[in-house]
Amino acid sequence: MAAAESVPVVTPEQILAREAVQKPRVGFAALAAAVLAVIAGVLPQSIYTDFPRVYALDSLRDAAGQSFGRAGLRTEQILFIDDHAFSLLVVAICQGLSLALIGVLLVFLFDASVVRGATTPRMARILAMAGAGAGALAAIVLQIGVMIGASDFASSSDHGTKAAHDALRGGVVVAASGVGFVGSLALAASFVLIALGGMRVGLLTRFLGVLGAIVGALILLGPLSGSPTFIVQAFWLAMVGVLLFGRWPGAGVPAAWTDGEARPWPTQQEIREAKGRARGGGGYAKAPEPAGASSAPSSNGDASPATSARKKRKRR
Repeated sequence: MAAAESVPVVTPEQILAREAVQKPRVGFAALAAAVLAVIAGVLPQSIYTDFPRVYALDSLRDAAGQSFGRAGLRTEQILFIDDHAFSLLVVAICQGLSLALIGVLLVFLFDASVVRGATTPRMARILAMAGAGAGALAAIVLQIGVMIGASDFASSSDHGTKAAHDALRGGVVVAASGVGFVGSLALAASFVLIALGGMRVGLLTRFLGVLGAIVGALILLGPLSGSPTFIVQAFWLAMVGVLLFGRWPGAGVPAAWTDGEARPWPTQQEIREAKGRARGGGGYAKAPEPAGASSAPSSNGDASPATSARKKRKRR
């Protein structure tokens, strides 16, 4: 029977030496992803300020075959997209690059957690790579498909309602939308798994671990709620970037980054107890009893002053 192959043991020193090279690059990637996420979230709000609206009354008139002042319901909207094609492409590129850099960060956090003993499923690493890659590709390809459809519509002679609807329903747009949705599912799952795994071994504080899981949930719930969830995502990315650069305020960088081993972040109760021991009490000091509170007799059998006073009052 062949002898079992020995599994190489990675020492904490080897872990720290390897991460010393990777951490600055990944920290820069996290900060860049945060900036790009803000740009991709803020820029559309300024672009779509004057976006033409379709009112319900116009829809009813169009359905009844009445004229409502333009060729089609969404004609002006498609022409608006065509006029702002370059700006919208910049937004898509920023979004795609941000997603790609997020994938780099999540893979690094996964590897750093697992080497410290985290039980995060290996599927999380695959989901992070696939989700980030699919999301980045879909964001850019989708915008290119929209640009082509809007350009073809603007140069055509038919600007009716049906032509305007068909302009953004091409095969490329539909396929990119589907890939982007699947990528969002994968990236959201990897966010939750990797953030919680990093928190359990102490690479992330409890605040960052829980917030990372929330960011994963917002990737799916954000588009449904219509709220600007990119702010939470950018904040988390920026904080993790600061952490990787060793600039974490307060209690300092988590010990797991400097020891190369799992060092779970203490709870608030453990922090309070540690502070109590540091003050010299070995824990919480017992509050001293107020003067005169003890009614136990003295060692020589004499009554306490309070007991003698009560006896004198009874004799009177």
